[in-house]
Amino acid sequence: MDVGVWMREEVLAHKLEARAERNPEQAWNLSRWPAPLSAEGEHRLFVAVKGAWRGYFTLSRDVLYSPNDTSAAFTLLFDIRSWTPIQLMPVKCFRGFTYNVPHPTPEGPASDSPSP
Repeated sequence: MDVGVWMREEVLAHKLEARAERNPEQAWNLSRWPAPLSAEGEHRLFVAVKGAWRGYFTLSRDVLYSPNDTSAAFTLLFDIRSWTPIQLMPVKCFRGFTYNVPHPTPEGPASDSPSP
């Protein structure tokens, strides 16, 4: 499963800076649950910033559910060391999450920073 989220530039920068920390796990909270993670294949969290897809993190198969948190009961976990920059691809601003994510190819220029 691939899911995409929109992050502020400083949020992505903070996550990328945290790659050197001892605990490589970060979280992204959602108000509703995306499709279940299947047992097969890699699951990715694509990140859009300032009008463009920037890259993705590999999602953990572990997820959190907090039923008492009415604004963001669902939490996706990902390894910040897995950041994979992709060729910048334009995207319109959206809320929540989307399954309409890019299908990157290994070749082409990439961006490891949150700004173009």
